[in-house]
Amino acid sequence: MRRLLAAAASLLALQAPTALGDEGPLPPTPTNYVYARSLGMAAYRAVSGDNDAIFYNPAALAVQRRFVVELAGLMYRVGADTDATMFGGSVVDSQSSPVAAGFSYNYVTTLGYSTKGAFGGMLNLAIAYPIGDNLYLGATGTYLNLYSDWGSASAFTCTVGALLRIGKFFSGAFVGYNLINTYHPDLLPIGMGAGVSVGPDSAFHVNIDWNRDFGADGTHDDKWGAGAEVFLFDVASLRGGWLYDDGQKLQWWALGAGFTISGFGAEFAYRQSFGGATFRTLAAMIKFGVPGT
Repeated sequence: MRRLLAAAASLLALQAPTALGDEGPLPPTPTNYVYARSLGMAAYRAVSGDNDAIFYNPAALAVQRRFVVELAGLMYRVGADTDATMFGGSVVDSQSSPVAAGFSYNYVTTLGYSTKGAFGGMLNLAIAYPIGDNLYLGATGTYLNLYSDWGSASAFTCTVGALLRIGKFFSGAFVGYNLINTYHPDLLPIGMGAGVSVGPDSAFHVNIDWNRDFGADGTHDDKWGAGAEVFLFDVASLRGGWLYDDGQKLQWWALGAGFTISGFGAEFAYRQSFGGATFRTLAAMIKFGVPGT
């Protein structure tokens, strides 16, 4: 499972004479901080507690007992223009049985910078299971379907992740992305990622992430992220993060906030690249959960 918006842009790049990457960074993707909480932290692979784990590390879905429905939206702006939008939703149930299950669907439209755009969706089905008290394993199956004036692209692949918790203050994670080779590295590159999270989940935690995508002809692209989250009075949260993309040679900063009251919550995030850049992302999400889970 990898890159919905980037896949749309890559589909255009395969058909159009101008490569979209030459005009700026691609929009964020479901494994590159699309939902508001993960976008605001910029490092999420070893974190549990939201449906974002469907995309980043499915093993984290089994860490907490909960039933949560989330509805999310995203806007990606290039300069003064809106270049891409995404909206969708997800459901996670780790309360009904020992096996946690998650479902999500996200729909994207993109103008493709100066070219014609593409549209389509990505469907994810995830499961996770605890192995003892400290180790969690999970997998996400992904079906991607995109359309443009030049053609369409359909592919299926799978992501597998593991998360290890040591006590109440440390979590480590490792994830393999798109392990079923679609032979379309521009659309769904095989990749891997790792992360650590330090701190009590009820008060704060600090996170560090690394991710590598493998492209064609033996090339690869590394991303590094760091972020933190603070919880206030068991109701609100504040977060921030930094991301470096070695392939784009670009840095990003991110900020976010959220609240949860009696099972209802909302999350907001904003991300922008460094150095007077005009590439900005805004994300929002509302969630409904069973109180007390």
